[in-house]
Amino acid sequence: MRISLFVYGSWGDLRPFVVLGKGLQAAGYDVQIIAARIYEDWIRARGLDYYPLTVDMNQLIADLGSRDVFNPLEQLRMVRKELPQALTQMGLDVLEATRDSDVLVTIEFGVSVLMGVIDVNHLKTLVVNPAPITPTGEFASTMPKKPRWLLSEARYNRLGYTIFRRIQWTLLSSPRKRLQTHLGLPQNTFEKFQAILDAAPTLTVVSRHVVQRPADWKAHQQITGYLFDDDAEWTPPQDLVDFLAAGEKPIYIGFGSMPDSKPQATTRTLMNAVRQAGKRAVILTGWAKLGTGDVPENIHILKYAPHNWLFPQMAAVVHHGGAGTTASGFRAGVPSIIVPHSGDQPYWGRRAFELGVGTQPIPRGKLTAEKLASAIVEATTNRAMQESAKNLGEKISFEDGVGEAVRAIQEFLK
Repeated sequence: MRISLFVYGSWGDLRPFVVLGKGLQAAGYDVQIIAARIYEDWIRARGLDYYPLTVDMNQLIADLGSRDVFNPLEQLRMVRKELPQALTQMGLDVLEATRDSDVLVTIEFGVSVLMGVIDVNHLKTLVVNPAPITPTGEFASTMPKKPRWLLSEARYNRLGYTIFRRIQWTLLSSPRKRLQTHLGLPQNTFEKFQAILDAAPTLTVVSRHVVQRPADWKAHQQITGYLFDDDAEWTPPQDLVDFLAAGEKPIYIGFGSMPDSKPQATTRTLMNAVRQAGKRAVILTGWAKLGTGDVPENIHILKYAPHNWLFPQMAAVVHHGGAGTTASGFRAGVPSIIVPHSGDQPYWGRRAFELGVGTQPIPRGKLTAEKLASAIVEATTNRAMQESAKNLGEKISFEDGVGEAVRAIQEFLK
């Protein structure tokens, strides 16, 4: 059986899918990764088959990074005006890539665009979500918590998922319609989209100690555990080793694949916060290109280090709240300070706080040196938070997310 895993996004999106692909290959499946060309060598080095996307979403987003991409109206304009052509081409790439495939593994977002491809190539669809976005009445991951004046929490929560799917459906209407027309197929309906998602086997690749499986989920909707990709062969540069040994544990600060239209100003804010908190810090350059200008002795600028090596050596981790980075912070057993930018990041910020392993999240648009400094002081002095983070990390370290995911997929594909 040939399984194709479609990954359209960043490095952080790709790595868990490759880990899952390796697990499926070890279980006897023929596995192919569909991703941007820049990842080809890395994927093939992992022993997996590869098919290239002719559009690099990373580069597209990087090109847009000079604008205010954290403004919701700008995000909406980007999705409606500038992404349809790229997503349409991706759909055509996946069409060719899956001609001889039996199964397509993608995130929920991918299903909305690829409905025609799924029909034409007769693909069994399996959804892997890095956040709990399968509808439930037990909690809301796609909306703020229920206002107190609303009586039915379960109804509010379920409504949130419907709204989330409707927005996703609407925003992706242009590439979906273009693909349907290209394939000579009638236009799909939102009801069909809902039906596909509700029927598709769905894995939420999150720790059960972070999100408990809702009782109202169906049997084919499971939580498996995180899909960690640990770079065991990585060797740290000597300047990083020397910095870590030169004083107390530093704070990690990095916003991963989130671009920034004003990197110098953001860098100053971060450095001022570290100074006000009286701490040392490791700052990741990332897509935001942080760390430009003069750097004081208490700051180390870093281009890359695997989370599994770096995070356990930190006193706390400040990050954007991406699913993978959040998971790594939880496993490291250190407090999290989440600065959500977009997407599911606000949910992870709330969840870290609810679990007692993180401070109150600071939305990116409200980030100041004073707020971040206060959060750093809290994270590095709150013994209860530190103990809760340590306990959660120990529990996560005993899980086998890849094994659980592979076993669930094997059961689904019988």
